[in-house]
Amino acid sequence: MSKVLFLLQQKKINDMKQHKLIFALLIGFVLVLPTLAQTTPNWYDADMRSSFYPAEQYFTGYAEGQRRSGESMETAQKRIKDAARVETVSTIRVRVQNTTVNQALSQTLRTMDGTFRQSVREFSSATRTSVDMEIPGLQVEAWQNPQNGTIAAFAYVKKATLIRQLEKKITIDLTKIETSLDQIDQLVSNGQKLQARDLAEETLPLFFEVDEAQQLLVAVDDRADEESLQLQETRTLQHRLTAHIAQLKNGINIYLSCKAQMFGQNYTALKSELQGELSKIGCSFMPAASGSDWQIYVTCTAREYNTVNISGMKQYFVYVDAQIIVEKTATGQRIYENAISEKGGHTLGYEQAARQAYRDISPKISNILKAQIQQ
Repeated sequence: MSKVLFLLQQKKINDMKQHKLIFALLIGFVLVLPTLAQTTPNWYDADMRSSFYPAEQYFTGYAEGQRRSGESMETAQKRIKDAARVETVSTIRVRVQNTTVNQALSQTLRTMDGTFRQSVREFSSATRTSVDMEIPGLQVEAWQNPQNGTIAAFAYVKKATLIRQLEKKITIDLTKIETSLDQIDQLVSNGQKLQARDLAEETLPLFFEVDEAQQLLVAVDDRADEESLQLQETRTLQHRLTAHIAQLKNGINIYLSCKAQMFGQNYTALKSELQGELSKIGCSFMPAASGSDWQIYVTCTAREYNTVNISGMKQYFVYVDAQIIVEKTATGQRIYENAISEKGGHTLGYEQAARQAYRDISPKISNILKAQIQQ
């Protein structure tokens, strides 16, 4: 009986040892598996790339190279990753240029873009008219072969992911544009044309980004249609912006009333000088207050001050007093009202002294007017 018990206990001990061994092997395999998986990525081999990232489902780009003399590993990896990214982008760009899918939609997009660019081409010479192609959802990985030191990089994006990201980008950009156009409407209604013009120029590049995303979506999505491309929404927003451009391209409409007196004579040069300075910020001048964005009233008079003998030479001094009023036509609000004076001196008489005072006060009045209009 004791022998049987001994054998049973021995078997139990052996079973426990076997279980521990199996458990240890499993733990070791779990620990080693990630290391094995990390040794060589599944995209390093060309056949593996084709298997895991088939061309019908992915856009891909591959590049490899060696670390250059004096180059850090981080810089080398970035350089090679950029090359892989460029290859992917180039593949997609060629597809965009050569696509025959949804040709009617492609033609519609080209027509929309051409018409829009034609309408805005003179609005701002500094406005960006093209954007670098960005691929939403593009991922880039790098790996160094421990055997020969080769650095490899792989860029890829799943077509289904790219389609979703492009549709999302179009929606986001159109929402931004609509918000900007609402703000432009408000600025124009408040008579703030300079600010409206600046915002319109900032909004223009968003349209070009939308156009590029739409062209790209047509190329990569065989099922793209007017709804997914949001063409009607794009047309509506384009028409709104081009209407603003037509309204803003001539700048700010100013009604300027300038009365300058110099001892019973009109000093007409002041009005010309003020108009010249205001024209530099895009102002146009209206013959009447109606239809203007701003109404400006400047009234100046010259008054004799005194004479002083300096080393036997008589010096004449004059003050020019200016009253300045600036009103915003859209709101009927008087934005600015103030009086300033400028002293002028000359040896040839009060009239020449007054002319000098007018020459000195003119830029001061111009600066005040520009500051009020541009605020």
